[in-house]
Amino acid sequence: MEFARRVLAEWPLLRTRLVRTRLGVWLLLLTGALLWLERHAPAPDPLGTTLAAGALAAVLAVAYLAGSGADRMALVLVLGHPTTPRAVAVGRWLAASGGAALVVLASAVHSAWTTGAIAASLGAALAGLTVAAAIAACTLALVWSGGNVLAGVCFLYLALLGSVPPEALIDHAHPGAVRFAVATLLELAPGPWRYRGVAVGDVGATVHAAAWVGIGLLIAGWRAARLSRRAG
Repeated sequence: MEFARRVLAEWPLLRTRLVRTRLGVWLLLLTGALLWLERHAPAPDPLGTTLAAGALAAVLAVAYLAGSGADRMALVLVLGHPTTPRAVAVGRWLAASGGAALVVLASAVHSAWTTGAIAASLGAALAGLTVAAAIAACTLALVWSGGNVLAGVCFLYLALLGSVPPEALIDHAHPGAVRFAVATLLELAPGPWRYRGVAVGDVGATVHAAAWVGIGLLIAGWRAARLSRRAG
């Protein structure tokens, strides 16, 4: 119970950052851009759009909730209160996932409204929330290791390659070392293409996401403790 209280103490930060920083504006712009692209796509893919929404919104949310230099330096003050690095990491992850969930739900509702496929939209929403949770945990570990520069790299990677299955990169007679390396990253790391199966009950994809949430939060908690000791 005490751990849950410490985790939830981080939740109000999401509301503050949504209204007092550009996070809310960027999430709105991201939602609008993705829905516009979906509407004008030659072959609409509502599930793909919702997955991209979860992944990209998670990166933005983490960047605004935890990735700035001031936020990382402030960890020494946060941990001066009765809390723990693990509780702070889980709380920031939960807040970032909540911010991303707003974009995921907007995308899923739009899909249900325009297609009438309510069951498919519910599955897409579940997949979007899954990818948001996994990406938020991993991005949190990244920004507490290298700042928002790494969040920017992660955003570009997900925007350009996150929806591409690895087979599409190595389906050549001579794929080359670079293609093979990127395909390996796509295979191992969390990403939109990986979690499409969550929408239809793929247990393996769900376990993969849960594993990355655990790994990301473990590293984030460790980095939070190191950053607070260094700042102190």
